[in-house]
Amino acid sequence: MNHKEIIQSIQKEMKEFFTQEHTGHDWYHIERVWKNARKIAANYPEANQLHIELAALLHDRYDHKIVDNVEKAKLEVRDLLGQHGLSKELIEKILYSIDAVGFRNGKNPLQPISIEDKIVQDADRLDAIGAIAIARTFVYSGAHQRPIYTGESQEILEKAEQLEDTAIGHFYEKLLTLSDTLHTPEAREIAKDRHKFMREYLNQFFAEWEGLK
Repeated sequence: MNHKEIIQSIQKEMKEFFTQEHTGHDWYHIERVWKNARKIAANYPEANQLHIELAALLHDRYDHKIVDNVEKAKLEVRDLLGQHGLSKELIEKILYSIDAVGFRNGKNPLQPISIEDKIVQDADRLDAIGAIAIARTFVYSGAHQRPIYTGESQEILEKAEQLEDTAIGHFYEKLLTLSDTLHTPEAREIAKDRHKFMREYLNQFFAEWEGLK
């Protein structure tokens, strides 16, 4: 199989796999991350484009939020890539990119090293900044019976320490921090307006919560 056929095959498999996912980590999220990755990667002709696209398409395939057995699912991804004729070296690089994407409890012990790692991580984080990120936060919160907000002051929220597990709290523990973690100038530029929009949304939210607007 050539590179285009491999990508199309993996794309089809991921679209089918995520059919029943309804917490914001669905196929449409995968597709947006894939598009973000391709958009950023266009500025880096020296990067391995196959590596980037496959890591983007597979980045949630063995995420702990999606599967019960992460190690088993990771083995399935390794086998899947092997079935498509990829070298062991490339498979391990793709898996590292996927592992470096994560953002669990505000951190990840694995840091992106290669330009491919950085592009895939940036592509995923862009989908957690902006209007769609707001929608995804409330979808995920509803699916996990997490309240919208429990009335903490904005001062407490800004400190992002020991927050209640709420949709609004998630903005402060994660979404508002992501712009500063992006690696590529292309991603940082896209993030500017998205970050600003989230801040404007929160201003409106708190004004309505207090009955000021």
